[in-house]
Amino acid sequence: MSKCGALWILTTALLGACRSSIRPSALDFSGVDRFWQIVDILSRDSEPTESQWQALLATPGYRLAATNLGPVFRPDFDIAFRPSRHAELVRLTGDSDDRALRLEHLVQAVRERPALVALRDSLARGTPIADAVRRAAQLLPPGATTHGEPPPVAFALFKDDAYSLPAGVDIDLLYARRVPLALILAHEFHHTYVNRLNKPVPPGAPHADAALRDALYAARNEGIADQIDKPYPFSSPIPAMASYVARYNAEYARTPETLHEFDSLLTIIADDPRKMDDLGMTAQMLLWSNGHPNGAYMAREIIATFGVDSLFPGVRDPAAFFRTYAAAERAHGRPSPFSPKSWRVIDSLEANYWR
Repeated sequence: MSKCGALWILTTALLGACRSSIRPSALDFSGVDRFWQIVDILSRDSEPTESQWQALLATPGYRLAATNLGPVFRPDFDIAFRPSRHAELVRLTGDSDDRALRLEHLVQAVRERPALVALRDSLARGTPIADAVRRAAQLLPPGATTHGEPPPVAFALFKDDAYSLPAGVDIDLLYARRVPLALILAHEFHHTYVNRLNKPVPPGAPHADAALRDALYAARNEGIADQIDKPYPFSSPIPAMASYVARYNAEYARTPETLHEFDSLLTIIADDPRKMDDLGMTAQMLLWSNGHPNGAYMAREIIATFGVDSLFPGVRDPAAFFRTYAAAERAHGRPSPFSPKSWRVIDSLEANYWR
């Protein structure tokens, strides 16, 4: 799961220090190596020193993961690996919340330690970054991947996930063993290159339109990137992903209905801009999972109708992505998903942020 829009801006300053600690075009495994050290100490029911904890938390992999998960690693690791807290571990993993999934993931990582050590060594000798750049480039305008070095990549162990942030890409090593790593990396790299091509949000931008602006931005970002690693119907070999996969496929299938609801909200905003803040948030929440499935439906419709290169205007401008999708619908004899009033709202966002 990837971050963009407002999060991209908010975390840039926070993560600046990470950027200098991971070499571009390199894989950083320091978080994984520190992880095993902590596991070995806790498994003896001993307490790591403060310097050992800080060495773990200072690695790029855990510093990046903390921006999404918060300060969960010390308490999670203590419960997952201390024999004296096994009863508590069993109780907590009996739930179905995010913490239970994290704890189960950590326990599984220890069970698969030999395979993860082998994977770490194999990746260090391979060319996953170059492979991912080539795959990401297939859905980007010509020359887009020449804008700076590929983003740095850090590995750690925290949960089944990967993140694209200003300071680099962060991937859980067990997750990397379960999924096609080149595709996951290419998805995250696509976000990096798109953000480099897009104008930053200007300082002092009004808060009222932030949610709606970010909703369009995220649907474009995730929708195009999902063409790399999420065919429809989407599936996953990870049992913990089953509910997400089912929801993804259901939301994907009902995208035309969702966009009709989205259009209704924008029509109200066009008539009364004072409702932008509240209804913009409602519209953002309507596009579930940061717009992944709905954006993927739109991107796939564009490709099937006009070809991959018709995505390229939308790579630089989220409003153009929505506009090209509407053109694809018209090409199939279907009505535009957005009314003239909705286009006024989208055009205004484009003028303020993307043109």
